Amino acid sequence: MAGKKSALDPEVLRKFSFFASFSRDQLEEIARTAPKAACKMGEVVFRQGDRSATMYLILKGAVKIEREDSAGGIISVGQLSTHQVFGELAMLSKEPRQATVTVTKNAEFLVIDRKMMLSIIAKSAPEEIIEVFSVLSEQTRAANDREFKETLSRRTIEAQMEVEKQRALTQLVAGVAHEINTPLGVINTAVSIMARELAEPREITTQRAADIAESLELMRRNVERAHRLVQDFKKVSVSQLMDEKDTFDISEAIKETVDLVMVSLKRNQIQVKFHDKLSPNQKKWTGYRGFLSQILINLLTNIERYAYPNGSSGSVDVKIELENDTHYRLSVTDYGKGIAREHQTRIFEPFFTTGRSVGGSGLGLTIVHNLVKNAMKGEIRLTSEVGKGTTFKIILPKVIVE
Repeated sequence: MAGKKSALDPEVLRKFSFFASFSRDQLEEIARTAPKAACKMGEVVFRQGDRSATMYLILKGAVKIEREDSAGGIISVGQLSTHQVFGELAMLSKEPRQATVTVTKNAEFLVIDRKMMLSIIAKSAPEEIIEVFSVLSEQTRAANDREFKETLSRRTIEAQMEVEKQRALTQLVAGVAHEINTPLGVINTAVSIMARELAEPREITTQRAADIAESLELMRRNVERAHRLVQDFKKVSVSQLMDEKDTFDISEAIKETVDLVMVSLKRNQIQVKFHDKLSPNQKKWTGYRGFLSQILINLLTNIERYAYPNGSSGSVDVKIELENDTHYRLSVTDYGKGIAREHQTRIFEPFFTTGRSVGGSGLGLTIVHNLVKNAMKGEIRLTSEVGKGTTFKIILPKVIVE
């Protein structure tokens, strides 16, 4: 943060509610003696817990205010821009900062410390002092209201996310149960053929031996198929519930999840192709199998619901490749309806959905966004064109560091 002193029109200070009632002489003193500070986007002005007795007037630019709760979660207290003030409570109380302030747009501040403010207040009329504390009280009340609403919204989203996770598992259970019926039916038929052949005390001819061998081979293949389905489901479901970081084959984890979701999708004639562009020595990933499967399940379920609605057929390409030496790029592409341009900026917002009538909760992509950004320390990008389809590109670090 760079500090400097330069001429400032005192009347600019009247645009700040904090100083609206101050006299011209008081405003001139502030404009003459208070230093300016410039901050670039992304720079932290101060952190929660810091001790400093200064307040900041935003002359230009914008900041965001965030607070960490007792559980380590980040609560958004608000966004401030030109002609707004922050840091006044700590300046007057000398208590540690209650939040972290980060610049979101290149900013310039007027910085007022406790000594300067007390000197100005000491020269003020009683009405002016009352007005200052009235504004302070209103700002405190507004900040508390914002924090309460943010906390309530966050807890609601957390509860809904758990519901969505359980719903995804339920869909997998139903799909796997339906799919297992096919190999079990084949096995049952093969057993009936063998029982019929062996029940008759006839000579084992070459033909009879061939029929029995064919039945045994059918049984073997379908037992393997059922076993694979159960094992894949076990890995995906257990990892979703545990969410533990591990080192494993990322391509294998993606294929297991895609294979399970395909059980449901193919009933609507949606074909999913997995394109593994990683070499054997690039596949070891230190991350969260459960989060990865949840992301894929939500994206593929969304495609079924929105890209190819009402049972319309279509195709999906899932691809894993290297983004660079330190990151993977996971792409999920459909060729369906696409997303309207006016909806694309809101697609990750909680509870935003165009499919409420078909069971959409508006949280599927919010979950995906939160998992990618917060749990996986990655990025997610959307490109879509109406009538041509949608691609989600997810950039994940090869090693997720806490």
